[in-house]
Amino acid sequence: MATLKVKTDSLNLRRSPEIKDGNIITSLPLAQTVEVVDGNPANRFWEVKTIVNGSTLKGFVSAAFLRQFVSSAKEALISAAVKEWLRFERGNKLEFEDPQYKYVGEYWSKIGLNLDGKDRDQPWSAAFISFVARAAGYNDFKFAPAHSTYVYDAVKKRKSNVTTAPFWGFKITEHKPQLGDLVCRWRENPITSIDSLPSGGFKSHCDIVVEIRDSEVRTLGGNVNHSVSITAYPLNSSGFLRPASNVYGVLRNNF
Repeated sequence: MATLKVKTDSLNLRRSPEIKDGNIITSLPLAQTVEVVDGNPANRFWEVKTIVNGSTLKGFVSAAFLRQFVSSAKEALISAAVKEWLRFERGNKLEFEDPQYKYVGEYWSKIGLNLDGKDRDQPWSAAFISFVARAAGYNDFKFAPAHSTYVYDAVKKRKSNVTTAPFWGFKITEHKPQLGDLVCRWRENPITSIDSLPSGGFKSHCDIVVEIRDSEVRTLGGNVNHSVSITAYPLNSSGFLRPASNVYGVLRNNF
């Protein structure tokens, strides 16, 4: 029996392979692992079993919203980001609420800063990426309170052909975003390309790719709408990021 992942943010687990009132057992979150019991390609709904809150559940899900596993390191990064998304109740809880502000404090503490979500003039999106990368075991990642630190490193490591680096920086016309990559966009001062980064640091934001659709990729990031939230970035017909939403580059996950 195949083991697959949920590839959308909410997938209904049903008692029977049909849509009707009272048929939903629960909603499975993004990156939930399911084991296929009966996966006939001719059927819309597949029978699966999965573990939710320590209990094994069995039911039917739409096969269109399941995906194959990627590398264990990429799955670890995605799962670590999803764990935080769920702690923020799928983006419905805000950074200054209790206990969510304490989670922001955890992100800061891992890079040696005594801040939390009540310090609302302190953007914490890079602290979030650093926290998630550390939780996923990316020990060579440049943990920092600013995105520019690890973006510089990803560009440098690609130019030096350091194949052990967790990420390499690419222009949006060079690499099609994949699961576990980082999509980066500028803040305040425009950046035309990842090949023309300003020196001395810059304001930026990056999100982790957690879902790929035909016309967009969906990402998870911290300090997005004052929470851990999903953002969609449009793709062109060839699968590359469109130059929209201030996007200047993509960091390819080498793991």
